[in-house]
Amino acid sequence: MNICMFLMTEFTHDARVTKEARSLLNSGHNITVIALNDKQQLSFEKREDFVIRRIKVTLRYILPKGSIFFFIKYIEFVLKSIIKVYKMPFHAYHAHDLETLPIAYILAKINRKPCLYDSHELYIDCTKHNRIQRWVWYQLEKYMAPRTFANIQENDSRGKVFSERYKLAPPTIIRNCQYLNIKKKANRFRDELSISPTDSIILYQGMVTQSRGVDVLIEAMNFIENAVLIIMGQGVYKEKIRKDIKTHTKKDKIFILDPVPWEVLSDYTASADIGVSALQNTTIQHYYALSNKLFEYLSAGLPVVFSNFPEMRKVIVNNNVGLVVDETDPKAFADAITKILKDKGLYKEMSQNARLIIKEKYNWDIEAKKLVNIYKKIEQATS
Repeated sequence: MNICMFLMTEFTHDARVTKEARSLLNSGHNITVIALNDKQQLSFEKREDFVIRRIKVTLRYILPKGSIFFFIKYIEFVLKSIIKVYKMPFHAYHAHDLETLPIAYILAKINRKPCLYDSHELYIDCTKHNRIQRWVWYQLEKYMAPRTFANIQENDSRGKVFSERYKLAPPTIIRNCQYLNIKKKANRFRDELSISPTDSIILYQGMVTQSRGVDVLIEAMNFIENAVLIIMGQGVYKEKIRKDIKTHTKKDKIFILDPVPWEVLSDYTASADIGVSALQNTTIQHYYALSNKLFEYLSAGLPVVFSNFPEMRKVIVNNNVGLVVDETDPKAFADAITKILKDKGLYKEMSQNARLIIKEKYNWDIEAKKLVNIYKKIEQATS
């Protein structure tokens, strides 16, 4: 089958879309990804045997930022994508997130082909939307989602919210797990940052924003001894916390690092001793999150301390790979981190459990089969 995927980013790096494209390629399909273009990217690119075609949105460089102007630019992207693709011989259209669902849906109707809706999040619940935007996106999702061949969500809780919101059958759950790649202990952080062997390494990797709880983690360091905190990722909030830690009593124990390429990320993760995340309960989107960084930590054999949210708790507590705590409480994070690091027997048990559940339950080899099966059903339905 020739499959066309859509996403509204430049697709310089999107681990989930890349994994899905690879898995479908390996099962015998041809993949084209339609993405946004900017001044730094090629309009046509071939990557790992799948094709990327990028759409240039001219108004992006003319109109200012803002809600109204976003929709004008968005309409240009939608129209240009449809015009670019509608005569190409695709057998299915695969929308990544709600922003691209109208494109895939319209093309599927024009060419009488199946449309798949692959939602990476509960899009209408994102904080970036005001009331009017949320209403518009809700109406689009309410109309189009029931008319797709298949709906995909990232975890059970989000799937339940989605199906109850639109009175739909439960969607297919495809978790954003890592490839099965159990990492051995490494020392990149210690070697590159000259960290003392007597200090444990606490790692947060991912987007650096206030809503991700980096302030909570920094404050938690006031209550932790013999450890350093590494915050590694991207986000404009990094500049604020760099200024804040200049007066922190543990400023020499806190490192703010830029993100590293995805290909070497696991080597850095495996250089830490414990993985943390203090995601804040700012939206239902956050509350029902199942962070991919959780699987990154577990693949490296790291015990974890995370926010006490349903999907995270289900993985962490049920499999004894870490602890969950109140996401607003720095002392609770500090106590949980200290408990795991000080109890060598508990640490070893959690580390072994982490590697075991990645091997047996939570890896992309398992999740990819669900995606491939959807396309087998399309082939059967259209043959």
